[in-house]
Amino acid sequence: MPALSLEHLVDTARSLPGERRPAAPRRLFAVTTELDGATVDVRLLRRQLGRLLDELAKRLDPALRDALAHAAVAWDAFDEVSILDADLRADARFIANAAAALERETDAVRAAIGLEVRLALESALGLVHLVERRLATLVRLRVQSRERSLLPDERPFLDVAAALAEAARGWA
Repeated sequence: MPALSLEHLVDTARSLPGERRPAAPRRLFAVTTELDGATVDVRLLRRQLGRLLDELAKRLDPALRDALAHAAVAWDAFDEVSILDADLRADARFIANAAAALERETDAVRAAIGLEVRLALESALGLVHLVERRLATLVRLRVQSRERSLLPDERPFLDVAAALAEAARGWA
């Protein structure tokens, strides 16, 4: 069911108990460069985003599995998951800057591609940030829900890694 990973992730998140209030959006880092959009290679930028998403998925999968396996034993005392390091942040910042440069282009197609890349990047980083900072809350909600298993079918109940891997294939 890999083609439905993102849909499954959303359905699982919706099944968690509690109030459904969207959080105010926030950027994980500021876009600061004045890169010229005309110098941005759109195909290369799309591949770079795909590689970043793939790397996030590869790092997140084992980290999340380990954290949830530990949480299944002691859900109130497990370590945070840490995925984004300085190198990944630098890659993400470069992609965000290139996307912002494209968004400033007068060519509507290139501007739309910049917007598309930025939204995909921000969505992926938002999911990773959610896992890194709010995993304990998500586990608590899962334990209180109808479906209590943290690793159903040996996969994390919120399989963010599979959703990121699915998205990476679309950007390759």
